[in-house]
Amino acid sequence: MIKLTHGSIFDKKCDLLIIPCNSAGGMTKWVFSNLKENGIPLPDRYIPFGKVLFVGTGLHFEHAEVIAFAASVETETNLSSKKAIGSIGKEIASYCKQQVLRQVNIPLLGSGSGRLSEHESFEALVKSLNSTEDKEVIYEIFTPSLSVYDNLRAAYPDFVEKKEDKKPTNPRVFVSYAGDDQVNAKWVKELAINLRQNGVDARLDKFHLKPGTDLPQWMTNELIMADKVILVCDYSYMIKADVRKGGVGWETMIIQGDMLTQGETRNKYIAIVRENEIDKGLPIYMKSKLAFHWKKQDKMIDDDFKELLFAIFDCDIAPDIGAIPEFITKKMSNKTLS
Repeated sequence: MIKLTHGSIFDKKCDLLIIPCNSAGGMTKWVFSNLKENGIPLPDRYIPFGKVLFVGTGLHFEHAEVIAFAASVETETNLSSKKAIGSIGKEIASYCKQQVLRQVNIPLLGSGSGRLSEHESFEALVKSLNSTEDKEVIYEIFTPSLSVYDNLRAAYPDFVEKKEDKKPTNPRVFVSYAGDDQVNAKWVKELAINLRQNGVDARLDKFHLKPGTDLPQWMTNELIMADKVILVCDYSYMIKADVRKGGVGWETMIIQGDMLTQGETRNKYIAIVRENEIDKGLPIYMKSKLAFHWKKQDKMIDDDFKELLFAIFDCDIAPDIGAIPEFITKKMSNKTLS
């Protein structure tokens, strides 16, 4: 899906952040200042015109899981082209499919110093990004200029989200668990598969963690970007969370910090306790929260799973309020008259 947005590529977290540059790695002052502010180093090599240099999370960049420098301007001519932008778009789409990335922030490549019009840039990006037909990826094309945004919105209304057209979206849900128990790990994998089959973008290390990825940074990005986080709690998970051990311990520190920013009105974190006694599986920091108690069952009960989906989609499951009974209204009327 492609969305047109007014703003900066640095305004929101994403899986993949596309940074515009020329083939020598040079960039505008505005881009350079944002890189410096966000702690992103400059590219250290020549990037062929129309190509992309992808940089993984080894840099501990907190804004995205992966950053990429797109050589959208040719150094010698200081010009861009629709062909180059199309080549960049296809490379981005292919990379997202291989790495199972969902949210991508992209500027209007080549429309600044490259002298392409905003319409030429947008059309080239739309055509190339749609090349993989991967409907799960959200490509958000940003333009800081309000006048440019208004022009594109008028010309391409289908890429602007309208309030009246809003439909339920696929919530992004990170699944946290202790992987030392193979039986539990298999159960968690089946849970994630079932969630994905029911419209939930369940994020699991077995699906989305790639070799060479910086594990703590990947977990941090997933936790922060998630709409909901499911904590599959058993005795092993509880102990690791309470003593801050391993990956669960790292996630616990991030979760507690995130909870402070969420406040009491948010229900981002959902605990599922897989122990026969709830106190044998719930970490200390979650004991004040309402949790699902599914015990050590091998298979998920349909009603339990449905209740979990209601929580993920924030559905109001309270029955509708009916009419006040006639005997109550009569009683109240008599009381008023007296």
